[in-house]
Amino acid sequence: MWCKMVFLRISNIIFMSSSSNNRLKLELEYPLRSSMHILYQYISSPSGLQSWFADHVDIIGSGRYRFRWEDDTEVNAIMVKNVTNKYIRFTLDNAQGEDEYLEFRIIQDDITGDVELVITEFINSGEEDMAASIWDSAVDSLRHVIGA
Repeated sequence: MWCKMVFLRISNIIFMSSSSNNRLKLELEYPLRSSMHILYQYISSPSGLQSWFADHVDIIGSGRYRFRWEDDTEVNAIMVKNVTNKYIRFTLDNAQGEDEYLEFRIIQDDITGDVELVITEFINSGEEDMAASIWDSAVDSLRHVIGA
């Protein structure tokens, strides 16, 4: 099956849309003043994630997580990939496609040593601004927690 893909880059946001459905792959890049090791603790452990991403994070089984927020939103996830100090990827139980995921990736520039957190998720078309705003707020909380 042929699928037309369109890429659009705006500042620190990358959208990749698929014509086969109204879902967008959203990638957000955030420069952070942190070591890769410290940042990894905040994207991979329940206590780290709870400090900036969700109000409550529980491990409910081997590689299974439950993310809960104060507005009673709850999402179960399975950690499907994990590379220490590099990235962690979850599949979410509310994903609309088998190839959708939530990923937190740490990238370090080889020359400058600058560290970025790249967040990838899949959203409905038309929700780009809202999703980016939510992630901006969450990453601001992360910056505050790690002192970046």
